[in-house]
Amino acid sequence: MPVFEYKALNAKGKAASGVIDADTARDAREKLRNQKIYVTDITEVRGSTAKREVVKDDMGRKKIVVSSELPKIVQYTGTLAIIAAGIMLLQLVMDWRNQPEVTVGEEAVEGAMTSIDILVRIVSAAATGMFGYVVLKGRTWALMVTGLFGAIEAIGPMSKLVTENDYIAGMFALVYGSLTMLCILSIARMKDTGSSEGTDKIQSLSEVSSFTRQIATLLHSGIPLAQGLTACIEQAESPGMQKTLRHLREQVTQGLDFASALETCPGYFNTLYVNMVRAGQASGQLDEVLTRIAEYLSNQNRLKNKVINAMMYPAIMLTVSTLVVILLMTFVVPKITEILIAQNVPLPLPTTILIGLSSFMATYWQLLIKGPLIGVFFLQGALQQDAFKMKWDLLKLKVPLFGDLLRKTAVSRFAITFAVLLRSGMPALEALRIVKKIVGNRAMQEVIQGIHDSIVEGTDISTPIKKSGIFPPVVGYMVAVGEQTGELEQLLERIAHAYDEEIDISIARMTGLIEPIMIVFMAVVVGGIVSAVIIPLLQMSTSGLG
Repeated sequence: MPVFEYKALNAKGKAASGVIDADTARDAREKLRNQKIYVTDITEVRGSTAKREVVKDDMGRKKIVVSSELPKIVQYTGTLAIIAAGIMLLQLVMDWRNQPEVTVGEEAVEGAMTSIDILVRIVSAAATGMFGYVVLKGRTWALMVTGLFGAIEAIGPMSKLVTENDYIAGMFALVYGSLTMLCILSIARMKDTGSSEGTDKIQSLSEVSSFTRQIATLLHSGIPLAQGLTACIEQAESPGMQKTLRHLREQVTQGLDFASALETCPGYFNTLYVNMVRAGQASGQLDEVLTRIAEYLSNQNRLKNKVINAMMYPAIMLTVSTLVVILLMTFVVPKITEILIAQNVPLPLPTTILIGLSSFMATYWQLLIKGPLIGVFFLQGALQQDAFKMKWDLLKLKVPLFGDLLRKTAVSRFAITFAVLLRSGMPALEALRIVKKIVGNRAMQEVIQGIHDSIVEGTDISTPIKKSGIFPPVVGYMVAVGEQTGELEQLLERIAHAYDEEIDISIARMTGLIEPIMIVFMAVVVGGIVSAVIIPLLQMSTSGLG
């Protein structure tokens, strides 16, 4: 369920603020109005800073409340990142004051800072501070990037400490190294507490699927829920899952229903899971619903692994080719070009360009790493805007090879999720609200919202699908047949099964095309580098023989 942060006035006219969970901002306002709290401003919390806890009210009744507390170590990490940004600027000022002022001719001696060096370091410091701010918003990806920034920044001061016994540089290295370690610990902590970054995704599909299948089997055998959770705790492999299951057992033992207990662990059990369990509890078929959930999660995990395995080979090829190019440009090309320059050999244009690229990579290697990461930061910020998110998701669906795979994956996920929810006895409107959150594409979310509005207006489901331009036409016609025959769940399952087969074909076609493309690309790049080096060597040997 979404979480909203609000500012308001209470019945006495005093300012009040806090967070509340509700399906929409309107529902949140109504909840607060019933509590005689009148909202002046309300926004959805998009990070994992929101967490649910079970507390007792004045009457001793258990209820779920929402707080906006991050784990302490994550707060410390974000704060240290912002401090580290200031230290980076301080280090820049010190290096600028200590740089050599003597010039040889019109060129500065080695060690002098250029305007590009200063600009790169200022941008790097600003980026570190921005990532620290995002860390305080509860973003795990920002922790990863900040940790990498800290490791990169620690290299220079650490080398000065080792080679020059520069203890001030050692203090800088200590700060950056501490930032990296805190980032690693914070990532582990975020996973351990089940933080989901507001994406309503399950962290580990395999773990949750295994647990769900186990607890369904135990409940079907007549074992009480609390005892079943105890047995599952012994089977859980990861510490985070064990901790979560112990928390669930404690809540259930204290009298909280299973669905409400699951709602306190949003990183492991998302909205889909919680609502299906709640429907199973209401119908008295919790074990059957859990079995259906386990099958659904297992299929989603299998689909996810298919896509990952399809991308593994191209990723390995790209990584190997990148490493080969870096090794050539960093170690081989500089040594050979030194020989060519010493021999006063006239350099052809390809060799001149290669030397310039090699020099740039050696001097500004940090920029080559940090630049794309800073670009990701601004992209993530832009994706928080609905208009840009819509255009971005539409663009992804139009990308050659990948777009077709993403479309089929989203259609399969929509069909099977909708079918599973309907089979569990959930009303169509509530099912669509859940499907909308997990489909993973803003353009398709708009179509699902259109389906929801059509049901509210009393029309059919298939018409918005046919008119969308996002879903393939055959999906709309099959849904129409399902509505007319009263077998919508069966038709949706057939759609999902058909598109799973289409996904297999798309993956095979994509890998078959990417493999030769990567080989040709690698051959062209490496061959170009080798040619740019060999041509002047041949010229030198030819002139020597002449």
